[in-house]
Amino acid sequence: MIGWMLAGLLATPSAMAGPQVPIDLRWEAPPGCPQEGDVRDLIQKLLGAGRHDNQLHAEGTITKTDRRFRLELVVHVRDLVGTRGIESKSGEDLAGASAVEMGLLVQSVEAAATPIPNGALPATSPSIRGPGNSASRSDGSKGSSSPETNDASPTKRSPDSVKADGKADAQGEAKAETPPEGYQRPWRVLVQAPLLALGVGPLPPPALGVGLSLGFAYAHWQVQLQGVSWQRQHVAATAFPGYGADVDRIAAAMWACRELRLFRFGFSPCFTAGMDRVSASGTGRSIVASQQHAIGANAGVGAQGRLYLAGWIRLLAAVGGEIELVRPQISIAGLGPLDPNPAAAPPAPSTPIYRFAPAAFTATLGLEWTL
Repeated sequence: MIGWMLAGLLATPSAMAGPQVPIDLRWEAPPGCPQEGDVRDLIQKLLGAGRHDNQLHAEGTITKTDRRFRLELVVHVRDLVGTRGIESKSGEDLAGASAVEMGLLVQSVEAAATPIPNGALPATSPSIRGPGNSASRSDGSKGSSSPETNDASPTKRSPDSVKADGKADAQGEAKAETPPEGYQRPWRVLVQAPLLALGVGPLPPPALGVGLSLGFAYAHWQVQLQGVSWQRQHVAATAFPGYGADVDRIAAAMWACRELRLFRFGFSPCFTAGMDRVSASGTGRSIVASQQHAIGANAGVGAQGRLYLAGWIRLLAAVGGEIELVRPQISIAGLGPLDPNPAAAPPAPSTPIYRFAPAAFTATLGLEWTL
């Protein structure tokens, strides 16, 4: 792959037989990805067979998300710490990129002639230093540097060249901090709108409703707050023909789900908890309409299915079943046997005509947007 090819181009025959790089490396990767020994071999090929005394410590972790791999690389150089986050479709590419990154950092630390600025890591390309150091022999004469000196040691450069290289290094660092193409942050804001709902229960006739949902997702977990306004339903008083009540209902529910995704399809089992605000007014001959309010509560389970149309929009279908924990009762005052002398009779108590069913079922269809 790309990382391995780059490492191969920089390798020399003598480097392949050289000693292991004395680097403090901690590496974790899923099975099938290059392991710690492979990364050390790549760094050795990049640096060659010379002696490398460095103060570099690195911790690399590759994790797999969906069909991509993500690398988290933490590098310690003396008392400085830097981090890198890279995503790729191949674990081999990430291992190769890590080896190149650490190899160049080792060369930069060895080549640097001035202290590293406080709070910044050395650039990820060989730094500039003065003329090559001369080595003194035991007899006092001067000679050329040791053959084991790193081949990557730079020669003397002009001030303009140094300034240009410093600008290029700064641009390279800024580019490295930019998320790679296709990267998605682990959390997202979700908006589900519009939602069309069909409800069976807790009132007798099935009802239609419209609503929306707001929530957020972190990795595969989702939490949503959903609101639905149901159409008005009429509940008849079966024991008193011609009488009944008109009921308006607004429902709010919290959904907690975990998505299991396969290609362009997602499936999420969910737990739900919600409340209903019920408003009812009596209907019938001689009934004075008076609106009353009540609150219901429920809990249940559900499931959501998604078809990913694009990275920012999905087609959503959901079903849910709820158990009514608090069941409001609808009553009409004044119904019952009529007394021959109404003026002498006390007012008739309220007559119950319907109580919420113990369970309900809801199906929803709509669109989900990612912000």
